[in-house]
Amino acid sequence: MTRITPEALYGLMPAIYRIKDANEGEPLHALVSVLAREGAVVEENIEQLLDDLFIETCAPWAVPYIGGIVGYKPLHSVEGLTAGSRAEVANTIAYRRRKGTAAVLEQLARDVTGWPASVVEYFQRVACCQHMNVTRPEVRTTADLHNPLDLEKLGTAFDMVARSADVRSITQSPGRQSIGGRHNLPNIGIHLWRLQAMRQTDVPTTPVGADGRRYLFDPLGAPRQLTNRQEAEREITALAGPVNVPGAVTRRMLNARPSAWVRGTEPGGLKAFDIFIDGAALSSDDIVACDLSDDGAGWNHSPHAADPVGSNRPVRVDPELGRIAFPEPPDGEVRVSFHTAFPAPIGSGEYNRANSLPPPDGAGTLISYPNGTHANLQAALNAIGPEGGIVEITENDIYTAPATITATEGAEIGLRAADGVRAILRGSAPIEISGAEDSRVTLNGLVLDGCPLHVLPDGDDVSLASVDLAHVTLIPGLSFTAAGRPATPGAESLRLETTGVELGIYRSILGPIRMTDTTNLEMEDSIVDAALDDPADSAEGLAIAGLGGEDTAAGALTILTSTVIGRVFARALPLVSDAILFARPASPDAAPIRVQRRQEGCLRFSYVPHGSITPRRFRCQPQLAIDDAIAAREADLGGPVPQVERELIRARILPWLVPSFTALSASAPAYGQLRRSAPAQIRKGASDESEMGVYHMLYEPQRETNLRIRLDEYLRFGLEAGPIFET
Repeated sequence: MTRITPEALYGLMPAIYRIKDANEGEPLHALVSVLAREGAVVEENIEQLLDDLFIETCAPWAVPYIGGIVGYKPLHSVEGLTAGSRAEVANTIAYRRRKGTAAVLEQLARDVTGWPASVVEYFQRVACCQHMNVTRPEVRTTADLHNPLDLEKLGTAFDMVARSADVRSITQSPGRQSIGGRHNLPNIGIHLWRLQAMRQTDVPTTPVGADGRRYLFDPLGAPRQLTNRQEAEREITALAGPVNVPGAVTRRMLNARPSAWVRGTEPGGLKAFDIFIDGAALSSDDIVACDLSDDGAGWNHSPHAADPVGSNRPVRVDPELGRIAFPEPPDGEVRVSFHTAFPAPIGSGEYNRANSLPPPDGAGTLISYPNGTHANLQAALNAIGPEGGIVEITENDIYTAPATITATEGAEIGLRAADGVRAILRGSAPIEISGAEDSRVTLNGLVLDGCPLHVLPDGDDVSLASVDLAHVTLIPGLSFTAAGRPATPGAESLRLETTGVELGIYRSILGPIRMTDTTNLEMEDSIVDAALDDPADSAEGLAIAGLGGEDTAAGALTILTSTVIGRVFARALPLVSDAILFARPASPDAAPIRVQRRQEGCLRFSYVPHGSITPRRFRCQPQLAIDDAIAAREADLGGPVPQVERELIRARILPWLVPSFTALSASAPAYGQLRRSAPAQIRKGASDESEMGVYHMLYEPQRETNLRIRLDEYLRFGLEAGPIFET
């Protein structure tokens, strides 16, 4: 069909009218342009009608209608899920042709939840007497103690050791599942990996000791468990193996098949890790797995420099601790590429951040760094003119942190990492941020190691208008020790000494925050951690407060879908929604969360510890569970519940209705992730029945519900299936 354009439509007019129109200022041409624009809309709609007949090209509104033709049942929508209903509708007929097979159940689990999955038919792993005409040599009734790699897989999706039948249901509460309850004839296990493989590409290592032979994978100096980057399965009929899921790489796995986890000089994408010396990659033949745990001042099994030259002296790697040991000091710079696990794309990382990287406003400039022109980041920031601009870091590396970031009146200054880049700013002194009236400063995609942020007024005691942090990691405790603990427990990550600043924090990880009581904070999808030496005690630390600490209040805090680990003292809480305020009082008579203005603001669908002094609450835990229990008791009694019994109900609920986290250390893979055994009132207590806290964005309860709906449709009669979470 010919595209309708104003010129084409105007050219169809008789020449005499076009000549007369030109003499009169072309009013007819303007009218024809309006008609052509509307005609193009109609033409596009006609073309879309044909596209709407096919699931691959139809508009989103047409997907459920096409799904209704093939009997597709809609599921709960999950925002941001790459696998959606369009793929399910497109594959519905293909799925039904293989209905009931393990391969289809596995593909369904991936499509519905977006999590990597592995399906296990547990009747094949039940110990039984085999018929001599149909033998299965790979199924052994007893474990082979000669192979430690097989024993390492016990309890996982790849455990091939047979068990005696267990008649407990596999569909029991996932938070209470154990190895028992799986091995039975009707049982199908859907093993799922919640943690994502996060890539770090061509980053510098951290040298250890003075011998020049020991290095850590992590440029921040923390121990890191290396994770596999899952590979796509070649055929739908193939079931997932260890290389197809983002599982942890162990020493025995690396020792058994180094080529499966190290790309080296082989073609293809990055696997679990690569090691480079002056840009040259080591091959899998040059690497051997080894236990490099601490042994006094050194490492266990480190290669000795006194080993005879010419002997087999490979590089030793410990994937469970993220350590490298060379037989002699390497001749060039050691850099690595590797994957670690994390629940979601928050903080600094190489994930997609394009939507948060707008171009400079107005006449602002964009300076790429490093560019050979500016000696350091401070020089690049100083090169920004009075109209403002952005310095964008384009390479993964460790950079010296700038001393100051200063914005002129009405200008915006930005310091950010490019999309897909994770830049580390290292320093020993705070980065001082200041600005004139109506100025703005933004940081995006950065890791600050050892250098907190201090926001100061300029020389005329005038403060900037706003500071925005997006996808930023201000390491709780400033930096990591060799054990992954905070190097400076309780140290401030962000200090605002100005008045009237609008502070925005989005998808970031920070340590303690101190601010004036006139600061307005809006935080979303973020973690603030008091970061004491023992992560289990961090809830007793002071996370957000005024400049004077315990005795002064912070400003007005708006906290949305975030997790705060530690106590809070604020002037006001305009809104707290779908959040977790995980705090314990410093003394028995103190309040873990204190707010000065209780007449304004609201806390809704959040966890607020008992004893907090806050504005009114709406469906917040644990108070909601206590009120429901008292109401149920009043219904039983037919009258009011005595005060003594009310206290007993409260004392019974408070000990167990608290958030339970997989890990509270910022260096742990599952940092801030709720346990599967956490109370359902918290795991499903948000306003949309997702979980409270920073990982609300993952919509894990909805994903699990969608999976259970689909299993009922595709599971063979007489079989039972249950999700089993590996991470």
